[in-house]
Amino acid sequence: MTRSPFARCVLASVLVAAVHLSWVDVSVALTDGEEPANPVCRYIAKDSLSFCSMVDYMAVVDADDPTGARFDSKAEFYYRNVDVVLQRFGCHAKYSVYGCDDCREAYKYWVCSIKFQKCGSQTVTTDRGATKLQYCTDTCDYNTATSTSSTTGKTTTSSCVEGSSGRYRTCLSICEDVVRKCPYVLNFQCPTTETPFFSADITTCNKLDRVSNPDRPSRAWPGTFADA
Repeated sequence: MTRSPFARCVLASVLVAAVHLSWVDVSVALTDGEEPANPVCRYIAKDSLSFCSMVDYMAVVDADDPTGARFDSKAEFYYRNVDVVLQRFGCHAKYSVYGCDDCREAYKYWVCSIKFQKCGSQTVTTDRGATKLQYCTDTCDYNTATSTSSTTGKTTTSSCVEGSSGRYRTCLSICEDVVRKCPYVLNFQCPTTETPFFSADITTCNKLDRVSNPDRPSRAWPGTFADA
């Protein structure tokens, strides 16, 4: 079916809105009124959110939105925009081994991982000698790394450690899964290297409740599909 210029224009405008949260825009989206103004760590229980129901950890939320309801609605907003594009694309036509339902699920996991980043935590000793968990909402700046681990080859800053004094990053595989399962019309892209928001280290990165590799169920969910 040939679309009119107007129809193509409408589709283009919807597409722009739908991919507003592509990985290259994550830092912008999190600072342009979407990063919590007063970030705090709050436990978000599984199934407590109407959309991002898979979240089940201490997440970074706004102090004015301790339940995460506002970010949950925002995540669903982006998801609905993508769904509009998929419907216009024509999901009745098979575009790969995956279908639009697979794409929707992958995108849902991705956008929820971005809107609900996982807090770092570390055990500290109080003045009375007791120990407790202290949670952190800071984002490590991996671009100004100053030290390198000889065992892992990974470079980190001495003042910010992922998972303890800094937030956990989203597994790169969560982003890659969108590319694998969604049609070309979304023009969705993922980084090829680690960034302040994405990590390929499965021992630390946030994979939400993903457990098994969808291609090889006997294997665990990977940090990146490049190593799977």
